[in-house]
Amino acid sequence: MNHAELQLSFTDSAQLRLLRADNAPFVLAVLFAAFKHEHTSTIPESRLRAILEAELEELRDAGESTADKKAREYLLEWADQAHGYLRRHHPDGVDEPVFELTPEIEQVFQWLESLKPKSHVGTESKFKNLASVLEDIVVNSTRDPDVRIQRLKEEQLKLQQQIEEIERTGVVTLYNPTQVNERFATVLETARNLLGDFREVERHFRRVTEIISVQQSSVGATRGSIVGQTLDAQEQLRQSSQGQSFYAFWDFLLAPERRRQFTELVEQAYSLPNLADELKADVLLRRLQSSLRAEGNKVVASNERLIAQLRRVLDVRESAERREVGRLIQDIKSLAHETREMTPQAEMIELDTTPALSSLMSKSPWSPPEHVEFGGSLEVSDGGDYQDTLEAFLRLHPVDFDRLRQNIRDCLQTRVQITLPELLELHPPRNGILEVLAYLLIAESDGPHIVLDGFDLLDIPGEPHHRFRVPQIVFSNT
Repeated sequence: MNHAELQLSFTDSAQLRLLRADNAPFVLAVLFAAFKHEHTSTIPESRLRAILEAELEELRDAGESTADKKAREYLLEWADQAHGYLRRHHPDGVDEPVFELTPEIEQVFQWLESLKPKSHVGTESKFKNLASVLEDIVVNSTRDPDVRIQRLKEEQLKLQQQIEEIERTGVVTLYNPTQVNERFATVLETARNLLGDFREVERHFRRVTEIISVQQSSVGATRGSIVGQTLDAQEQLRQSSQGQSFYAFWDFLLAPERRRQFTELVEQAYSLPNLADELKADVLLRRLQSSLRAEGNKVVASNERLIAQLRRVLDVRESAERREVGRLIQDIKSLAHETREMTPQAEMIELDTTPALSSLMSKSPWSPPEHVEFGGSLEVSDGGDYQDTLEAFLRLHPVDFDRLRQNIRDCLQTRVQITLPELLELHPPRNGILEVLAYLLIAESDGPHIVLDGFDLLDIPGEPHHRFRVPQIVFSNT
């Protein structure tokens, strides 16, 4: 770190720009009241504007206000590229824009939190955690089975000695109040950092999506190259250190048993008699799982937007190619009409045989077969509009798409993927095969769901004498 690097950081860093701004206390007070007081990750524009107007009014009443802008102007300024304090966007299905803190401002709040005097400094617990993590790294990076077995035997011996000591004396060693409070304070600090880290992961995913968008819009990009670039980008996200860590954590967070265990541990920790009152007043851990799921859903939504963007680009390019083919065909027809009176310049093809002529009257009349057999699978030609046709058909019948989408979301709350037969077992169809067709349409048009080439045989309630052969569908969170 030299003078040139520091000078560049003071110019380009959103964190330092905010801290050096004259109105930094005002900005941070508003953002803390909006996001950190209730541990909220996103907030609607109307709600944030109301908080900002209340803060401005309070400063005017105290005679400390030098503000010369309206609340909306401040919000747009804080979200522009020159400031970068907030990110303003429209979530899918929501009319009102929402705001969220950028990763840089999350770091500012973490730094300000570190400046506060701490009554519970976890020196002992942090060093023990440090030693424990180092030991875990060394043990689980050693390939020698003998070393691993020796470590496990040492741990087994220590545990056995503790059990024998408790059985002999009947005394259990407890943490004193200082040890309890300093460890709880360390957990709260880790939880705050974890929420801030999610913002950085989401921005990393969003940046890759933007890069793919630029590549897709370049001149000369083919559909094959677009698909390849997108699949490579998704694989790159999953294989990156951030991607691997996120998806491993996401699977852990979606497991119902682990969520239940964590909730029980949190409640037991808050009920400890030796826990300090100021630590009990911080409800961050009670809201941590819901906050993490909300942040994780935004990361997953970034992947869904990448897939949706790919579909839109391919549809646009396919439509453009169809229009170009239609234009070329029309040009050929026009040229053919213009030259129909001209004598052909090319030599005619000569055949070494006499063509056979047949009269239409020589054909025998058609008679219907005795038995008619239907078989085979339904095939749709490239570019077919069966989705539009299916949508129009389902609109003629009372199929509740919102309920079906809610069924999918409910099932994916506790698992990463679910097949169509499993979904129908949990939520039997009320409208027979029509609901199955609706699920097929949802899988084709929504989210990261997959329609495979294989088929499943389904028994539909209410139709005991029929079995239906439908495409294999996998509904997914990622």
